[in-house]
Amino acid sequence: MIGPLPVPVDVAELVVRALRPQLAARPDPVLAGIKVSTQVGTGPDGGPPSLPWLLIAEDGHTWAWPALQRVVIRLTCWHRSEHAAKAAVGLALALLCLPTPASGLTGGEPVTGPLGGLDPHTERPLATAAVAVRARSTIR
Repeated sequence: MIGPLPVPVDVAELVVRALRPQLAARPDPVLAGIKVSTQVGTGPDGGPPSLPWLLIAEDGHTWAWPALQRVVIRLTCWHRSEHAAKAAVGLALALLCLPTPASGLTGGEPVTGPLGGLDPHTERPLATAAVAVRARSTIR
């Protein structure tokens, strides 16, 4: 019989579970009603079904055996204005860069700050940023 094994965790899902309550608890007007998800594209124009919408996507992943994962997470926020999108992404980025951002995560560091623009498919304002987060593998 093989003993317990360290298994990589789904860091994008950890980030979603961390950001949902943290963003909802903040009084910032740009975060009012924000949805945090690993999916997008269910709206009528192929974009998010509602605004504001924060997409969490994994852009890169390394795993230092047996325990530590480092994952580059892309944060993309569609909003009603470019300024609001950049503000929302900046707040999410800051929360993930705290020394202990949430259960399962051991820290983060910014890769790029919020960059604003228009979604070429939906023509809605959006902003994007990237953060490298660290997480511990689970033992199973």
